[in-house]
Amino acid sequence: MNQQIEQTIDESPLFKHLSNKERTELADASRLQTYASRHKIIEEDSSVDALYIVLQGRVRVWTDGPKGEVELKQMGPGAYFGEVSLMSGNRATATVQVTKGPAKVVAIDRDKLLELVETDEKIRKMLQGVTLARAKDTIGKVFK
Repeated sequence: MNQQIEQTIDESPLFKHLSNKERTELADASRLQTYASRHKIIEEDSSVDALYIVLQGRVRVWTDGPKGEVELKQMGPGAYFGEVSLMSGNRATATVQVTKGPAKVVAIDRDKLLELVETDEKIRKMLQGVTLARAKDTIGKVFK
């Protein structure tokens, strides 16, 4: 087991309330990935198979709007992405691209995360809240 994965999950506000056993199971269903600058971790309209937590580096989230590319957010260590697609079951609503690499991320397996969302009300409510807030933010930026 990778210590960086365990530490990331232990320190994430999303998972702090879980038991040690639950966090270990989540870590077992996760992988550490490294991406170079300008690499697209998620592409808009593609399927998403993980929730990603940034360990190192920076990423930017952007989408294609009616007038071209719209930057939605910049993210650094501790931030997570991919939850909108995972929670909705739809394809990615934005592209996530490395701006300062190498970027290291923990990718938590989609099926394991969704299993947790079904059984853990706190995680479900946190992810639903973030999903809703990001959707509103995206609409505001794309159609301003």
